[in-house]
Amino acid sequence: MDISLLEELRNQNKLSEFFSYKNDREFISHPDEESLIKDLHKISHSLGMKDGIIIGCFDYRDMSLPFFTENIEELSGYTAEFLRENGLVGVISALHPEDAKEHVAFNNIFLEVFQKASLQEKKTFELSYTLRWIHKTTKKEIWFFTKAKPYLIDEKGNFIYDLHIGLLITNNEHLKGYDWSYSYTKDDGSKTTHQKEKPPMHDISLSKKEKEVALLLLEGLDSQEIAEYLFISINTVFTHRKKILKKLGAKNSNDLMKILISNNFK
Repeated sequence: MDISLLEELRNQNKLSEFFSYKNDREFISHPDEESLIKDLHKISHSLGMKDGIIIGCFDYRDMSLPFFTENIEELSGYTAEFLRENGLVGVISALHPEDAKEHVAFNNIFLEVFQKASLQEKKTFELSYTLRWIHKTTKKEIWFFTKAKPYLIDEKGNFIYDLHIGLLITNNEHLKGYDWSYSYTKDDGSKTTHQKEKPPMHDISLSKKEKEVALLLLEGLDSQEIAEYLFISINTVFTHRKKILKKLGAKNSNDLMKILISNNFK
């Protein structure tokens, strides 16, 4: 762990506010907590954690990590034991120093808005961010695009669990630094979005079958599984994938996933 970085972060007021989120809050236990964590295990198992996908869940009551996929050790060099012991503090210490500070600042921005929202509005929050990990051994920068959302909110509207799904970005030459955005639906039905920098949007004009394939890719199915699900040949799936890549200007599967996720493709 980079002790100097942690001390520097802890000395920032914004970080203190972030880690003191639990202070003066009376959290209400939820009967489905255990089953929700078990569901994450099932989801990660079904995905097979292929193509650099990681899933993690923070507990805002004590800033621990009640769940994360252990392939993060292979990708980042940080052991599962380290992350279990240090929780959110450990994750932040593993980030690029510049991104660590921005990530803390972003979380404070989000939490301030979140606390003022109604209970129904809180359930609709969606966050995305792009940041760098520093590999513990090689010291190389590892880029991730991550989507996050509340996973469990108690009856008082307190944040208990969030859920992060991160995608390793292999084609990162165009990335310059930490980026973020969040959105939520207001009680009047309108959707509001806030972002650090407006990302380029893609005109996702796909055929009906291409959309079906794209959605299944987002769910983590591989080509063989998609072929079986749609009752088509695997060669047809390959053809659809090639067309989708071309239409969206994606260079590879990771790039495609980032485009689909960042544009809230549904």
